Amino acid sequence: MMSLLHKFKNTPTYVSAQRQYDALPSRDQKALLALSIALVLAILYFLVWSPAHSFAKQEEANLESAKELLSWVKANEKVARTLVSDNSAGSSKILDSQSLVSTVSANAQKHKIKLKRFEPSGERKVRVWLEKVPFDNVIVWLRDLNTTYNIDVSQISIDRDEKGGLVNVRITLKS
Repeated sequence: MMSLLHKFKNTPTYVSAQRQYDALPSRDQKALLALSIALVLAILYFLVWSPAHSFAKQEEANLESAKELLSWVKANEKVARTLVSDNSAGSSKILDSQSLVSTVSANAQKHKIKLKRFEPSGERKVRVWLEKVPFDNVIVWLRDLNTTYNIDVSQISIDRDEKGGLVNVRITLKS
């Protein structure tokens, strides 16, 4: 350690700075020393203590928030368990139009029904257009949507296609 300090004191920059400092009047030396101490303290404050203090305050706030959330979860645990058991025992519930669209689309593929067009229609509704699909497949698909996902038909229009057994359908589904 002393060797390192000795090497530092022998560097040309340090030697030059020491000579300039020694050449200053005593009053200027004291002022420069006071200014250097103030600068070091300011650096310590702004680069070390202030960020650490801000971080500690933020983490205290996060801890309080986490404690509030934990107490809320504990208070609502029975309700959540009831919802989970109801959900697993019966049908699943679609919460927004985006998941409704993806559920309807995935279920249509499962039943080998190709959606011509679909679009969200308000909150928890979706409009679907089908062309030239077997009528029986549509009915089975709608029944599956209702029993599995609790998705109901809001509006439906079914037109017979020229080929027997095929239909064109415009339907609005809601969850």
